[in-house]
Amino acid sequence: MSGRSGGVLLRGRVLSPVDPASAEAFEDGFVEIGSAGTIAGVGAWREELAPRVAIDVGRALILPAFVDAHVHLPQLPVRARYGDPLLTWLARHVYPAEAAFADPEHAARESARFFGAVAAAGTGTAAVFATVHAEATHRAFEAAAASGLRVVMGNVLMDREAPSELLAPAAGGVRATLDLAERWEGAAGDRLHVAVTPRFAPACSSELLAAAGEAARAAGLRVQTHLSESADEMEAVRRLFPGMPDYLAVYERAGLAGERSIFAHSIHLGAGEFQRIARAGATVACCPSSNAFLGSGAFPLATARETGVEIGLGSDVGAGPQLSLLDAARHLSYLDRPAPAEILYRATLGGARALDLDGTTGRLAPGMAADLLLLEPPSDATGDPLELFVQCVFRQPETRVRALFVDGALVYGSLEPRG
Repeated sequence: MSGRSGGVLLRGRVLSPVDPASAEAFEDGFVEIGSAGTIAGVGAWREELAPRVAIDVGRALILPAFVDAHVHLPQLPVRARYGDPLLTWLARHVYPAEAAFADPEHAARESARFFGAVAAAGTGTAAVFATVHAEATHRAFEAAAASGLRVVMGNVLMDREAPSELLAPAAGGVRATLDLAERWEGAAGDRLHVAVTPRFAPACSSELLAAAGEAARAAGLRVQTHLSESADEMEAVRRLFPGMPDYLAVYERAGLAGERSIFAHSIHLGAGEFQRIARAGATVACCPSSNAFLGSGAFPLATARETGVEIGLGSDVGAGPQLSLLDAARHLSYLDRPAPAEILYRATLGGARALDLDGTTGRLAPGMAADLLLLEPPSDATGDPLELFVQCVFRQPETRVRALFVDGALVYGSLEPRG
């Protein structure tokens, strides 16, 4: 990773989300990275800027760095294990991969590999599930700090319905999260954040969920978990939490549905449940490529959108086969034919809002962190910046992540054009 690139003036096609219905674009624009790692200026190129030394990025689009609202660090090696529904897939592939993180050295190697791959995909911010292992999660935070990326992460909380080597008593798992928070919350120049991370309700006793909710409130931490991903999972919730009116109510009772809660998947929900999420100030991470891969179902984008709930986009590696949010965005487009501006929004500012980071990242504006992505469209792509972005989404294999900046530091790639 190079150092901070203060005073850099980039010239090229600039594209930034405004809201789900609109984006701001400049065919000949600029973005200036200030010395503090924030954006000092953005807009249409002006002649008075001409005496300045500017880096012309050529055909590349200048975008906000992608925000991955849901991804699993230890699952990188088990991508594309096709054929099983969620609960069987977890037992056959995921739990053995996560058990290997009992070895801290393995955790360190895999964490460095993971964050390198995240950066190569053009993602500047990610909400990450680690494993149950406290030391492995510390190693993961060390790798995140070294990567230069912006990361929300936590040790996974599970105390039942999983292999014994991956279970931790409620008090121990929650204490490990609070210990992580003492070391890592706000670390690396406020790039790193700790989330209370119950895996999902079937793997957590009522005691664990209640302790997790209390810890999140007391320490002011984010919460991330899974909700209503598959029919089998929902049946397990009915079996393990008899008398509860629905899956969401399990989290509400535990105090886990609040202003900084991120619910991944949320496929099998109706308008009423989305309205409850929205009223609580909680958000949703939509993972359409993962849902298609496991056959879990299709996220009801139109219903969720109409309730006003904030929706970010997640790769959900390893059920999602790729870390690229371009791939996830392509699958998102198949749900309800969202407009091009919404596709851009979900992969950037929508994700930042879902993670309560929209005051920092997700759009290009003066004072925001200089979290920038230089994305080269396919060689024969034409059109305005938003049209070019959509061609990148649908022609991802022909698209190149040229450079990624976080807080004004070049964390991946180069400003040099392809040789």
